[in-house]
Amino acid sequence: MENYQHRMLVGMEESGFGIKYENKLSAYTPPHWHKAVELLLFVKGKVTCNFENAQRHFKAGDMFIINSHEVHETKCSRGAVYLVVHIDPNTMLHYVPTFDQLRFSLTHDPEDQEKAAAYDQLKGHMQQILRQTAEESDLTGKLERQGRLFAVAALLVKHFAQPLAVEETRLQRSDMTRLEPLLEYIQLHHGEELPLDEAVDFMGLNKEYFCRLFKKNMGVSYLQYVYQIRTTAVCRDLEITEDPIGEIAERHGFRDPKMLNQYFREIYGCTPSEKRKFFREVTIDDPDGDFE
Repeated sequence: MENYQHRMLVGMEESGFGIKYENKLSAYTPPHWHKAVELLLFVKGKVTCNFENAQRHFKAGDMFIINSHEVHETKCSRGAVYLVVHIDPNTMLHYVPTFDQLRFSLTHDPEDQEKAAAYDQLKGHMQQILRQTAEESDLTGKLERQGRLFAVAALLVKHFAQPLAVEETRLQRSDMTRLEPLLEYIQLHHGEELPLDEAVDFMGLNKEYFCRLFKKNMGVSYLQYVYQIRTTAVCRDLEITEDPIGEIAERHGFRDPKMLNQYFREIYGCTPSEKRKFFREVTIDDPDGDFE
């Protein structure tokens, strides 16, 4: 299994839906997972998504769905734009008692006319949600959007869901749920010293067992994971600040410049200074640019 992190989602409404309209410049999101089901409509540019040891490429007009607790990693071309709809499984249980035991896939046989028609309806609702999200809505706009969100959930359950075995669901999620507090702690404190012994104490586990548990579920060792989180945080600050690279590195836990360069090249294929130069030169008017 690939290494990943758990991501907390913000903006989830009481109805159980969250909407994000993303416009990113050559953005990289490291392997992660979340509890919500994630439905994406790609509007502009190109996106690569890695999940379940497979790689998929998407362009404008494509849709893709990522299941609850499913590890995924994304990389966007410059100027990529996409709509994301998050569906909270816990809220959906009020309407579909087995929602958390379903796995969704948009893959279908084009000759299956019923499913093809359902796919077109799904895409139509997503396009309307995009318009209602991007434009200033009137007094009834939010109600109309909520109606479309529930229609999206209904189409997914009716036409694009397969049941998971209860035991399979339990095994898939138990270790992730167990590691969740530690992963959140790393996110919040990645700039501090995070020795292995501290993580072991945090989890209340034997060191050998903890190392096996972490490696099994994350695909990398505990310290490798910490450095990955630090590296992506450095990249984010290279894009949004003018702070010196050394200062940024120190802020995010890198005491050794060689270590930063090593991990930065592994993830981004370049040095921090080369990435900063790219951020300064790139424009958002190149939606079909290469992945960088």
